[in-house]
Amino acid sequence: MAPLKGVRIVPYHKDSVYLIHWLGMVEVMNIEPKPGIPPSAGHLSELVGRLQGGAADAIVRSAYQDPKAAVWLSEKTRIPVIELPYTVGGTPGAKDLFGLFDDSIARLNKVKK
Repeated sequence: MAPLKGVRIVPYHKDSVYLIHWLGMVEVMNIEPKPGIPPSAGHLSELVGRLQGGAADAIVRSAYQDPKAAVWLSEKTRIPVIELPYTVGGTPGAKDLFGLFDDSIARLNKVKK
């Protein structure tokens, strides 16, 4: 987990705040302007402007979240999207609690700083 310390991410939602804190990652901004409010075209355009020049290492979304905004933002900024399971059963690798953590960390470790 040590390589994740200082990795700058753009989560879709504030639901990963404890994970970010635990791993020592940095939350740059969120795709949702406010928790539960889908991003508007204007908000996404603002994010593109703020993310130019390498301001983040990855865009992170949970398996249950609509991928459209994250994929669009990734295409515009060339920042990779990482899908996390969020809960047991969220991905094939998250079969139990240990698998949830192992799968999440393995996916996050693919981020290039």
